[in-house]
Amino acid sequence: MPRNRARNSLPSHTPLLVAGAAVNFFSLIALIAFSYLREEPIFWTNEGGWSSGLRELVRTAYYPLLALEFLLLAAFSGASIQLLSSRRASASLAVILLPLLWGLYFLVIANSVANNLDNLLNGRPLHWHPDATWSQL
Repeated sequence: MPRNRARNSLPSHTPLLVAGAAVNFFSLIALIAFSYLREEPIFWTNEGGWSSGLRELVRTAYYPLLALEFLLLAAFSGASIQLLSSRRASASLAVILLPLLWGLYFLVIANSVANNLDNLLNGRPLHWHPDATWSQL
């Protein structure tokens, strides 16, 4: 009895790889939104129309989410590298997803670095934001 797989069946690791990529992707989308809002001066004032709850969420959740995403991305990369080394059929999907996800992560980092460089060049403190906390310092 031959053991041929059906042509349309997915390799056993593909659904797990896609789920891991989806978790990373949606976490990165939230992180990109937080990064953008965090670096916008009008977000931290009442003029921006943003709720104080959202400001507090961005203030308290940004760095933990950044660290968590790094750990998730590192774990996903390790699993993907294991698939690459075992030459599984789903390894080609990992080759496509890894640079995309790491690129999004470094986009978040680049946004923060660019804002901090702008702050330094304009004579403001590093990580400066025009909210009440900074004006009290």
